[in-house]
Amino acid sequence: MMGTAAGDERRGEQAMLSGLQVAVIGGDGRELEVLKGLLAEGAAVRACGCPPAAAEIMGRPQCQTLAEAIAGSDVIIAPVPVIAPDGSLYAPQWPEPLFLDAAALAGVKPGALLLIGTSTPQLRTLAQERGLRIQEYGDDDELMILRAPTIAEGAIGLTIANTEVSIHDAQVLVVGFGRIGFTLTRLLLNMGAHVRVAARNPVQRARAWELGARPLPLEELATAVADCDMVFNTVPALVLTRAVLEQMRGDVFVLDIAAAPGGTDFEAARELGIKALLGRGLGSRAPRTAGRSQWQGLRKLILAALPTLRGEQSGASGGSGQGTGSRSASNNGGGHDC
Repeated sequence: MMGTAAGDERRGEQAMLSGLQVAVIGGDGRELEVLKGLLAEGAAVRACGCPPAAAEIMGRPQCQTLAEAIAGSDVIIAPVPVIAPDGSLYAPQWPEPLFLDAAALAGVKPGALLLIGTSTPQLRTLAQERGLRIQEYGDDDELMILRAPTIAEGAIGLTIANTEVSIHDAQVLVVGFGRIGFTLTRLLLNMGAHVRVAARNPVQRARAWELGARPLPLEELATAVADCDMVFNTVPALVLTRAVLEQMRGDVFVLDIAAAPGGTDFEAARELGIKALLGRGLGSRAPRTAGRSQWQGLRKLILAALPTLRGEQSGASGGSGQGTGSRSASNNGGGHDC
């Protein structure tokens, strides 16, 4: 329950969100914090695909289908992790796959806003047909920086669970030095690792040096991996190719935290006997902390869209089906599937 003082502070905002119908679809513990935030500010909420605790938060069961949750909603909130190759939403605690397809959007309200980590060409086409506006938030600078510590901690936890050597005194390579790469590098250095950073951007390499890491151009990746105990990739493009993997020791651990399918040739890694994992949903390691940060960013997007959602202005920017976010294949740390 929200305290009296906090309630007084939010009263005006509650009035702004009252009467707004929002569907929260898929996700993990982070979406539970989003549900709490929406309800605290007066929105009417339906959920489908969230963890079981969503029913207790809302005071009623979740919808059994996406279509039921989405029908008539002003805003639809989908998770950050990228839609899986089979087209299903990230919903690890739901008993069956959920597909954001034509059937799910059959009753979508024209002009509704879909907030999703990353869209797909198929979803954008469908949104145009249905009059649905898409805004991608997975690569939002502010939100990604707020989530970076949790993602980095999740990466460290997964590494500890899958290695037989200490991070302290280990030879570590971080590929890419954007928002996540920066935070991960700082954490690894603080844990006593010997960290090298491979980045294409000379400014990023200078920043890595300033932190205390050894920078190198991305073009030198194949020679840099030879003595590594651990390699972390944050670049959403194929950089850890077979040729690069062949230069690694057999006991190296590779963790790819870029957006699916990652930047690693996982088939080659299996054939070479290298343990390589794609870290999906690492932001769920501390769902309360990450969820609150996620809600801060989503709340700003919803408040900014309120005039359009309520018909208070015409000619809204970002017309039907047009996402505002974009993914980059550069090593800027974007495109994280977390």
